[in-house]
Amino acid sequence: MYGDVDGDGLTYKWYYKNKYASEFTYTSSFTGAMYSTTMNDARDGRQIYCVITDKYGNSVKTDTVTLSQE
Repeated sequence: MYGDVDGDGLTYKWYYKNKYASEFTYTSSFTGAMYSTTMNDARDGRQIYCVITDKYGNSVKTDTVTLSQE
């Protein structure tokens, strides 16, 4: 269940799904508030979202975004 989170003690879990994948995968490579990656052909179309959890166990899921390469 997702709802509101308090600004103290936040943790971030990032999930991604490549263009032709059927499921999202958790990535432990990113644990902060920002997801950053170098774009290449393999990442074009990748979808990403984050689940943010506070120290009380409350979680919120961000919108899913799609990376695109120009």
